[in-house]
Amino acid sequence: MVEALIRDIRPHTVLKLVLCAAEDANAKHVVSRNKKIIPILSLFSRQVYREPIVLPWTNITLTDDLDRRACEGLSRDTNFGRLEEFSASGLRLGMDGDGEELTAQETALYDRQIRVWGADAQRRLSKAHVLVYGMKGTVSEFCKNIVLAGVGSVTLVDDRVATEDALSSNFLIPPDENVYSGKTLAELCCNSLKDFNPMVRVSVEKGDLSSFDVDFFNKFDVVIVSCCSFSAKKLANDKCRKLSKRVAFYTVDCRDSCGEIFVDLQDYKYSKKNLEETIECHLKYPSFEDALSVPWRSLHRRMSKLYFAMRVIEKFEEAEGCSAGQVSIADLSGVLKLKKELCTTQSLNESHVPDTLLERLVTNTTEFPPVCAIIGGILGQEVIKAISGKGDPLKNFFFFDAFDGKGIIEDISVSNE
Repeated sequence: MVEALIRDIRPHTVLKLVLCAAEDANAKHVVSRNKKIIPILSLFSRQVYREPIVLPWTNITLTDDLDRRACEGLSRDTNFGRLEEFSASGLRLGMDGDGEELTAQETALYDRQIRVWGADAQRRLSKAHVLVYGMKGTVSEFCKNIVLAGVGSVTLVDDRVATEDALSSNFLIPPDENVYSGKTLAELCCNSLKDFNPMVRVSVEKGDLSSFDVDFFNKFDVVIVSCCSFSAKKLANDKCRKLSKRVAFYTVDCRDSCGEIFVDLQDYKYSKKNLEETIECHLKYPSFEDALSVPWRSLHRRMSKLYFAMRVIEKFEEAEGCSAGQVSIADLSGVLKLKKELCTTQSLNESHVPDTLLERLVTNTTEFPPVCAIIGGILGQEVIKAISGKGDPLKNFFFFDAFDGKGIIEDISVSNE
């Protein structure tokens, strides 16, 4: 093994290239001769390189801007085992030996985000498989974010036939009726997402969420659920929890200018940096059913009013047999009546569930695109955290209301009663 330290054109960055020669290959002089630089596409570089060239027998990317003559004499017997990069502070951006490394194409494509969360996090993303059920505007924003981030695969499930109404909030649906006519939402969104990032495998699965068995969920690392009833969400969450591996489970809902995210990471361990020290953390999440079974009277007085309003509408839809998001102004009186009953049963003052908020959510069921972008962005960020194991994850509800512009995180767990 021959190690060579190769200095980048920026003095604060040092690239460490580990050359693993099959035999006693004289590779050291190749990088040191005449003090030439092997022009590797740097993760720290802010320069936009033109026409990068990838050596076919290595994972090294060369560029027009730097001297390529340093690579003269490189043998095909030379195996470039790994590429590591160090900043002046000693932060390692290379990858450990567990699992496959990023290809040169992936490193070049995801250059900017690798600078943010590191190559190891990007490798984890590239191996993650995500299931998405329910292709509404908020979920489409989320899918766009994780496809651009470079997850391994995304499987879409939504058998509903696309209509003109879906165009108002779902930018993945082509506006041409000749294109979307007769096709399902999942099929249309799949075609659009493939264009965003050809390196991500995007596919469609047909079926109802409740019909999928436990083995089906075992194929995924992350499950996103939207546009379905409380019982369907609960059933999907229960199946994910029966698996031997940990599957990150999320529900997301957006009504009018309000949105909600629920997170279940089960027993989740992650690391975060505190100055120079890396702290190992552990969080225990309740299931979807357990979180929503916490008595309202036990929640703190400043609990988001949106939490209660969403539960009222959710229970109304379940009781009336409505599809998720299908309530209308005609149902308002029934929703308000149910609110009174629930507040009495739960010993909660009715002022915590304003009639005006319920009226907004019932009257305007169409998603508000700017809110879709916000909720979809937050959800994408949380999924990336869960996959990479870096950063404080959300526990376990997030609420956003464009009326006051506030995003609120609430921890609703049995242990917090």
